[in-house]
Amino acid sequence: MSTREKYIEIKNTRPKMHKCFCAFSKEQFDAGKAKAGILPDEKIFSYGSGLYGTREGIEAYLKGIDAILARIPRECDPQDVYDYEFANHECEYVGDDAEAIGLVVSYFGEEIAKTVKRRCGWADIDGMFSGKGK
Repeated sequence: MSTREKYIEIKNTRPKMHKCFCAFSKEQFDAGKAKAGILPDEKIFSYGSGLYGTREGIEAYLKGIDAILARIPRECDPQDVYDYEFANHECEYVGDDAEAIGLVVSYFGEEIAKTVKRRCGWADIDGMFSGKGK
């Protein structure tokens, strides 16, 4: 399996939801609460973006996401990640690779991102997340 395929596999992996669920209507909320096994006396929190659950359930789910994303720099090549995200975000069409290189920086750090062969590379990597970059 190429690291590009590995990257896609990792990006498509979701942690198990225990004591949390996603809902965008009252019906989905009621069904999700029942399916998640949340008891009537347990407090439900809204994390935003449709995610609800107990504090412990939401925290476990978010830690699961972090654990999955932590696999990317260990198992994937930064160039493959860039190339995939460049196409995925239609960077060639808009003429700017900021979204693709931004993901590479977030996974691998600025120094490794600087080794990637970029196309339409107008965004400055230095300080991309500190407000110093373009």
